[in-house]
Amino acid sequence: MMNCPCVSVHYSCVARAGIGSGVRGLRAGSGKQGGCDGGDAMNPLQKPRKRLRLTLVVATLLLVAGAGYDIKISPPLYLESATVEFSPPKVPNAANAYYVFAPSLITSGEAMVQILMSPSVQNQIGAVGRGASVNLALVNLYNEEYPNYGVPLATLTAASPVAADTHRTFVVAARTLGLLLAARQEQAGVRPGDRISARILGDSGPIIQTGSRVRVFGGLALLAAMAIGLAGDGAARRAREPGRSPQLGDYDG
Repeated sequence: MMNCPCVSVHYSCVARAGIGSGVRGLRAGSGKQGGCDGGDAMNPLQKPRKRLRLTLVVATLLLVAGAGYDIKISPPLYLESATVEFSPPKVPNAANAYYVFAPSLITSGEAMVQILMSPSVQNQIGAVGRGASVNLALVNLYNEEYPNYGVPLATLTAASPVAADTHRTFVVAARTLGLLLAARQEQAGVRPGDRISARILGDSGPIIQTGSRVRVFGGLALLAAMAIGLAGDGAARRAREPGRSPQLGDYDG
């Protein structure tokens, strides 16, 4: 029976399909294997895997194209910033004035940040600046887990897609900051000669914020290539997983 050509061809075909280590040993005596060219068609999951890989690639390309289009049509942003110095009042002993008033200056700066960033004041400033945003933050000397506001300095910024609105908003925010600071001290009964003030230093004016489009689109292209590679690698791993193709068991004969 083992010399029958049909039996030899049958075992050779099974061996080429990768089914059983024992069956592979029978392939040596089968001679030609021309009748076993349909091995690839024995895997019914081949086409679904190809469709899955193609779907992943198309989805990745669509996401990258959408992100690039959004970056291209986004209007530029104008930013104006300056340093706010909370200065002590003029006193005869000017050499020691900073060390005497520094704790009060920093505390006053923290209070003004909370007041200026409150929703009511933000709405008033935003209405004047046609929706431009304003931010005031103390200078942090240790910008990690534990902040260190060791100097009476803050950063005032205004931002808008329109340069004129950005500058108008910044001017209104700086004026509002000075008025609020004076009003709070007046309510506390501080005499005019003992009041601290807020000085605007280093006004940058409206500066357009533009990133490098070469770097942006280069990064998107790299992201697309990585995503396509990962999609193909994932499909290949799925193809190698046990139990994902028909198996007849190992042949031990």
